[in-house]
Parts: sequence; structure tokens; C-alpha cells
Amino acid sequence: MLTRSWLLGAALGGLVAFTAQAQELQPHRAAYDVAMLDHGKASADSPGTYAFELKLTCNAYIFNQRLHLEVDGTRTSVVTEQLSQMIESRDGRRLHFEHRTTTNGRQTSLVRGDAVLGEDGTGRARFSEPDGKSAVLPLGTMFPMAMTRATLAHAAAGDMGFHSLFFYGERPKPPQSVNVVIGRVPKRFAKLQIPDGGVPLVRGHSRIYYRGGFFDADARKEGEPATFEMSSLTLDNGIELYGTHEEGDGGGIEYRISRLESLPKPHCN
Repeated sequence: MLTRSWLLGAALGGLVAFTAQAQELQPHRAAYDVAMLDHGKASADSPGTYAFELKLTCNAYIFNQRLHLEVDGTRTSVVTEQLSQMIESRDGRRLHFEHRTTTNGRQTSLVRGDAVLGEDGTGRARFSEPDGKSAVLPLGTMFPMAMTRATLAHAAAGDMGFHSLFFYGERPKPPQSVNVVIGRVPKRFAKLQIPDGGVPLVRGHSRIYYRGGFFDADARKEGEPATFEMSSLTLDNGIELYGTHEEGDGGGIEYRISRLESLPKPHCN
């Protein structure tokens, strides 16, 4: 796995250029079947669903995510939902975020706020919930859509990976360090089924496979393992076909696309 070091500052200018050159993202709505992971092995059943929607305006990306899981507990099923609503400016410098978690219909977590990067690449996130919290955004911080576009651009350039800082806003803490490794598309995805109606969005686009390791700032300095790791099979237009999210204890989820539809693009001057 790639390591983050003093190279981050030197690489920042290249990342910004890559992001600017990346192919524009396709607005779309997608749904996925979710399976639980235990140390990389997926369960046979599908206890949940994951939905993602990306809309574009002339100035921003508007994206919504909803993860619904129903897992058997000791006495009864536990239904968990995680909902995220975000607006990111197309220049990658502003992010509005709201993340909400419910368990059996009862809200258990709510985080919302705004993050801004200045012209020098540094900035700050301010949280309205929990009220009064803030986090410094160091040089090299990237928001979700900027990170996606940078990954696609690095893949198009034939790079094996890159490293950066990533801010999502799901907790009132500084950005995480992320190492992205881009590799060959595994053979097991050759027969990945594309939903009816989604074929036109897939046809003619290359597939990109990458893995990412996310580290809390303090843990990364101490050489600790990643807080969590993810993998993704994504088209060069930003549509994700498959993904995993694995926690440090070996648990996690796997999701495969089950529905896909196009959303309109804005008409901008």
C-alpha cells in the first residue's frame, strides 16, 4: 500500500490538474443489493439495500446516499439506516453535508455543517450539529466528488495510485489520510450483470478498479492499520457498479448494482 509523506505537498498541484482534466461525471440514480462481509467473505443472503443519486447543476454536485440494513439480533431484527445529503461546488472548494443515522426508526446520530477551502488550498469545516464544533482542513484536503474525479483522472493517466486527505463530514474531526491503489479489473467482474435500462450508460465506458485505505491522522503517524478500507469498480464516467466497505475488525458490506437510470444534465453557458 502506498504511504503518505512529505510527497503530499508536492503532489497537490498535480491532483488539482488531474481533477480539472477528468471526464465529467454522469448524473444518475442507482440502487444496489447489499451483503454482509466477514473478513472478506460475503454472506449468502442480502440483508439490505444501498441507493445513490447524483444530480448536477451548473455550479454544484448534489448527491444523496441511503444505506438500509436489517440484521438479526439476539431477540429481534435490528433495522439501521444511514442517510447522507451533500452539495459540493464543482470547483471542489465548498461542501455542505448532513449525515443522519437511525436504528429501528429512532435517530441515533446527526451531523451537519459546511466546509470551505480557500485559494491556498487550506480551510475549515464548521458544524451546526453538533453545534460549535469545527475542524481544520489542511493543504491537500479533498471532498467526495473531487476525490472521485481525481481517481478517475489518475486511472486514465495510467497511474498506480495516489495519496491525499479526504473530508466527508460524517464526524466533527479533521480529514482522514487516504491511500488509493489503482489496479487491474479482477476477472470475477467480467460477468457482472448490468441492469436493464442501464446498458446505455455503461456502453463505451472503461471500468476502473481501485482500493482505498483510510487512516485517522494520529493513528497514521503511529503506524496503525487503516480505520477502514474500501474497494470499487467504477466506470470512467463516475458510475459505480460494485463496492465494498470493510472495517478494521473484519466486518463490512459488499454491494452490487441492481438498478441504474440516467438523470438530465444541466444546460450551462
